[in-house]
Amino acid sequence: MDWTLEVTRSPGLIRVSPAGELDLVTAPLLARALRGAERQGDADVLLDLTQVSFMDSSGLAVILEAVQHNRDHVRELTIRPGDGAVIRVLALADVLDDLPLALG
Repeated sequence: MDWTLEVTRSPGLIRVSPAGELDLVTAPLLARALRGAERQGDADVLLDLTQVSFMDSSGLAVILEAVQHNRDHVRELTIRPGDGAVIRVLALADVLDDLPLALG
């Protein structure tokens, strides 16, 4: 499995950066990392998906759940989808307008 997950912390920000394939096997690992980041209190979370080479519906479900959870708890979560596989899946699922995306 070609998968890595890096979580970095700086003042006020936690960056969660998976790389490789985000699928049925790796989506639970991302979900666990996001829950851990959410428990950090007042830090914003940046989900950097620019290094994800493939994403299926399992990955999409984790992203949508994290967005909803953070909205429910009035926390800031931003998603950087990149310009590859992730943005295509988000577009196909017709959720681009519903997500807090950092494009560019």
